[in-house]
Amino acid sequence: MKIFRSKKVMTVVLAGAIVLGGAGAALAYFTSTGNGTGNATVGTAGAWTVATSAPTGGLLYPGTGIDTVAYTVTNSGSGFQNLSGTTAALTTDVNGGVFDTTSNAFVDGCKASWFTVSNTTVSGDVAPSAHLSSSLTITMQDSGTVQDPCKNLTPQVTVSAS
Repeated sequence: MKIFRSKKVMTVVLAGAIVLGGAGAALAYFTSTGNGTGNATVGTAGAWTVATSAPTGGLLYPGTGIDTVAYTVTNSGSGFQNLSGTTAALTTDVNGGVFDTTSNAFVDGCKASWFTVSNTTVSGDVAPSAHLSSSLTITMQDSGTVQDPCKNLTPQVTVSAS
């Protein structure tokens, strides 16, 4: 009887070994490589928006007076943009005549060279819809000549952002 149990055990062990050997064969695999391509879409820069406020400080006369104009530069793009700086100058025609916002015309007798525009530039990385603020000042120089063509004018200042 003991031998019978041994043979029975032996048969079970042998059957188990065959099953495990077969299972090991089922776990074998090959390796390989592959690749694919995709794409992304890159946005573009948006134009800077520059808004100015009304001048403060009073009237300008030859050799005296100072006006201050505050301005804000806003990122109208959809991503972060770098504002490298701002410049400010009187709006002039090819003859150096100043643009008057009251008459909506260039006044050739009023020379841009009679004015000084000092800008406090701003720069930095700007988030979408965010802004940086600064200001500029305008003074009128005494040219030593008749400056009557500038009387009662409201000279326009252009602020450029890049």
